[in-house]
Amino acid sequence: MGKGALDLFSTEIKGSYRGFKERTQEHPLITGWFIILLITGFWILLMLVEFSKGIEDPPFRLSEGDILFTIFFVIMAKASVETVENTLRNEQLKHHLSSPISVRKVQFSRFLKVYWYNLLLVVISLSIVSILTLIFGFEPPVTQSFYYHLYLLLLIAPLIGFNLGMFTQVKGPFKKISSLMLYGQNISLIWLVLHSDLPAKYVSLYIIALGSLSIIFLCCSEGLFWEVWRHGTNVSTNQGLRFHSAGDFLPEWIRSPVRRIAEKEILIRWRRRESPATIAVTGMIGAGLIFFYMELGSSPDLGLGIGKYVYPILIGMSIYIAVILQIVFPSLSLFGREGKTFWAIRSLPVASKDIVWGKVMAILIYSPVIILIVALPLPLLLPLPLEFILFSVFSSILMIFLLGGIGAWAAAKFPNFDESVNGAPDVTTMYTMMITGMISAFLFLAIPVVIFRVDRVLGLLALIFMTDMSALVLLFLLKRAGKVYEGIEMDF
Repeated sequence: MGKGALDLFSTEIKGSYRGFKERTQEHPLITGWFIILLITGFWILLMLVEFSKGIEDPPFRLSEGDILFTIFFVIMAKASVETVENTLRNEQLKHHLSSPISVRKVQFSRFLKVYWYNLLLVVISLSIVSILTLIFGFEPPVTQSFYYHLYLLLLIAPLIGFNLGMFTQVKGPFKKISSLMLYGQNISLIWLVLHSDLPAKYVSLYIIALGSLSIIFLCCSEGLFWEVWRHGTNVSTNQGLRFHSAGDFLPEWIRSPVRRIAEKEILIRWRRRESPATIAVTGMIGAGLIFFYMELGSSPDLGLGIGKYVYPILIGMSIYIAVILQIVFPSLSLFGREGKTFWAIRSLPVASKDIVWGKVMAILIYSPVIILIVALPLPLLLPLPLEFILFSVFSSILMIFLLGGIGAWAAAKFPNFDESVNGAPDVTTMYTMMITGMISAFLFLAIPVVIFRVDRVLGLLALIFMTDMSALVLLFLLKRAGKVYEGIEMDF
């Protein structure tokens, strides 16, 4: 790996730590709130695990292999996304790649950064779970071998994610698909091994073998890293040259400054594959709901008299997750992604509120996909009365307005102008806004849900009223975001 890679890694970690320390000192209340929410979230998760142990005959039960593969897949996917966004599309690497430092050392320094942050997150999460388990006496229903396999999977998940991220950026559709299918067999093999009847020691050996093969590939992929980085940064650099040839595609009744900014953001997000990716994830959430319907049937019986609440809870949770992934998280980087070019945008003869409106419109324009893919299919399949279908639709609209406003305000309030991560928000901001959105959605939906149980028509009218209130909240937060945007200091 060499001293140069370790030096680059050390320098970037120190810079990230200084930035995190500054943001923590600037917003101590947000940091404290994040810690409280993080601990509370893990406590609720452990409580749900304990509750599930009391259900005598559940319609389906997750095996240890299912749990292990889910954890592995989440960490791997997170590492892959970070590799693409923070490394393969990071134009700042040109300073390193044009220096006497070899490409291999730059590649390993970026890999170490991805690996370090993912392992740090894992260590913090496992520490909180361990402490809560000891304090409250939780007894997870797993065997001793579960922990051995968990630790091994957590070690190789960022490695496989980093390699997979490189394959997603290969130039040429045939080459990209074939390489992804070939390397993706690692994921399939892990799934097969975890769900096999092999003894625990052989499962561990297979995981170690797959990790070793990925390490060998990483050591031999210097040329691939150079190729995909050049391809990724070329797309990022040249995308602005094609805006005018695309023509106007938003309605002309939208004011010109707002329309121009929105069209620019839409094109950027589409050409960077961000919009197709979020739509695909939303489709996976909708497919997950259909899977549960096929497994549980139209009348699931989970015992304890909660069967009739299963599908409303699943639909509500799915809508919330879809809104978070498609609207809130992308919104958090709306202003920070501008980096050092922020000063140029601020100097344009365009009102701050128009800039905010245009950027948020580019996010919200795809929101009907959530209604069509997540909110509607399952209520139509069950089938439910019209009031239930309308309740699901208006609940989606309410969350889109409410959480969209929260995301836009947070983007202006907590921007991250670090170009090495493309303006992506830190974990503290993402998690805090995610829980804040959950609490806000609960407060707005609680009263309509209670009324709906007593009288469906009145409950639906109450929901429509709260949807109107969420639209007002969106307008208010966008106005506040515009004022905060005007006060951002350009200290680069």
